[in-house]
Amino acid sequence: MSRSKEVTSLRKSGRLDDAYALSLELIAAPDADEWDNAAHAWCLISLAKHHATDGNRQKLSEYLSLLKRVEVPAENGLLAEHRDKALALGQNDRRAALEARTLSKQGRHEEAARIFANLHADGRLQPDDRKSWGWELYRLVKAELLGTPDDEISPSAIQRVKRHLNTYLKLSIEGPDLLHSLMLDRALRLAKTDHLKMLPFLRLWNLEQFSDEDYAGQTGTDGKTYSSLAERVIQAAASEAVNSDRVEDHHFILPHVQAAMKRFPDNIWLKLYLAKLLRGLGRIDEARALAIEFARDKASEFWAWDLVGDLVEDDADLRLSCYAKALSCSQDDDFVGKVRLKLASLLKESHPAEARFEIERVLSHRARAGYQIPREAQTMSESAWFPAVSPKATDRNFYARLTDAAEALLFSHLPWTDASLGDVFTIEGRYGQKPRKRRRIYLRAKPFASELSLPDNHADIRGLAEGTPLMVQHEMSRIEPGRATIHRIRVRQDGTAMDVAPEQIGVIDHINHQKSLLHVIVARGADGTCPISLYPGEANIGEAVAVRLARHVGKTSTRTRIVAISPTEQLPAQDVCRTFREAAHVTENGLGFTLSDVFIPPHIVAAAKIEDGHLVEGIAIASFDKKRGKWGMKAIEARSTTPNHFDGVGDDNDEEC
Repeated sequence: MSRSKEVTSLRKSGRLDDAYALSLELIAAPDADEWDNAAHAWCLISLAKHHATDGNRQKLSEYLSLLKRVEVPAENGLLAEHRDKALALGQNDRRAALEARTLSKQGRHEEAARIFANLHADGRLQPDDRKSWGWELYRLVKAELLGTPDDEISPSAIQRVKRHLNTYLKLSIEGPDLLHSLMLDRALRLAKTDHLKMLPFLRLWNLEQFSDEDYAGQTGTDGKTYSSLAERVIQAAASEAVNSDRVEDHHFILPHVQAAMKRFPDNIWLKLYLAKLLRGLGRIDEARALAIEFARDKASEFWAWDLVGDLVEDDADLRLSCYAKALSCSQDDDFVGKVRLKLASLLKESHPAEARFEIERVLSHRARAGYQIPREAQTMSESAWFPAVSPKATDRNFYARLTDAAEALLFSHLPWTDASLGDVFTIEGRYGQKPRKRRRIYLRAKPFASELSLPDNHADIRGLAEGTPLMVQHEMSRIEPGRATIHRIRVRQDGTAMDVAPEQIGVIDHINHQKSLLHVIVARGADGTCPISLYPGEANIGEAVAVRLARHVGKTSTRTRIVAISPTEQLPAQDVCRTFREAAHVTENGLGFTLSDVFIPPHIVAAAKIEDGHLVEGIAIASFDKKRGKWGMKAIEARSTTPNHFDGVGDDNDEEC
């Protein structure tokens, strides 16, 4: 190790006096070089910092005086920068800033922040100090929120956090910068619980200062991917703006929402807020077009139809249809009260009894819940028409009679496709989520019916039996193979159970008793599985069956499901299952092959005592040889009819199963 490196090692290990003594020896030597001089200068800088914090002003002055006489080469910018900072320690404010940084390293962030605040009050805060102060404020905010659920943050802690955030914004620290993003993230946490208004904060924070990392999604400790900081912030601000009557709020956030939608095109909430912002700015045609596009993605959500209804102001019948569709999606009185009143105001002429029922339902729910009675409900209940009619209950059947116009507005461009309703299945919840029940639905397609699914509680399939014939309007995803959005569902009166999957004849070629599954092959490359319980009676390998197949295309694989199965007297195709009667060749390792290349597995060869040259008869089923990569026939049963070689047996003697 060179002597200058030894000085550096001693200094970094905290042995400043030893390092300084050695550096004096080095620079006094006739052969001292620039590395020796630099090591000496770094010792003086470290000693000056040390005595600036321990209060020994005499030593500080002594080392600063020596440091002033050190010449630093122009190319050593780092040393020159730290030399200038050390020389500044002769000023009281620089010593105070150094003390604040020392306190920060000790975890005494409140004391450090107080020193920076005093420097600021005296007008002695330097640009570097602003950033250091900002980090102290962040650490104080982080400590206040650490380990506390959002709904349990104390009022006093909230006030302290807001005070720290306010102080930070006054420091005029600019981004993109990690500290700037971290402070925004903490502000967003308060905004989520309505303890801070995001819009005023963002005006000071400046939405032009997002970093590239702020636009990147985040993966949590639970393995789930969460929205980026920028996406969450803009969404929160947009939500505030649409609930504000301030036009300037709409103008401020609108371009940021539009820019965010280009980055995050799958964020339906941004699309919803954009439609509402456009409506608030009077750009009704743009808002309506966007709301219709949005509602196509969220056709089962009441609020999507509520929004569209609000935007078709010039067509009362269409508005009524949209509000009726909204109520057909949800009957939760905690949320749909406003929609009920909108519908009632349009029903009072054509269906006054139903209109009165809707109004009374809102009034009674509000009274039970202890909520304030809406002015619209009170006004309509005091109108002259109200006492003149008796209330008549409404239900989903009533709403369904009114929804055609609303649904046609969104989906008239889509054809109706025949479908059949399938069974209910459960998706197990991950990362603590609750299990979800879904319902299979099969669409007519070639060569097999196409399997999709939708929530089991979907309004249009409630109470319907498995196999019910349906018609649907749907759109296939352009991004995810096999995924679709089902927009409209109607019962098909002229259909039969599972008729969208044509019946095909196959043969049972495998039974997995451990998993309670049976496997059927209907053609080479066409097969499927189903639970043994779906089959009526006892299933046996080699048995001919009539099946209906549906194919599900997933992200990584394609699966064919048997949706119906029953015994049949019909025979499968000969290349799927056939009888054979041919001479066999048996290899040394017990494998059997007939003249037409029917493979006889070793266990059958052994059990039937088949020897090379025997005449063998049995049943063969189509089988795919993975090693050879081609289809062939494999015996599922065979017996030897004679030990003598039989010549002349060929395909003419083959029969179907």
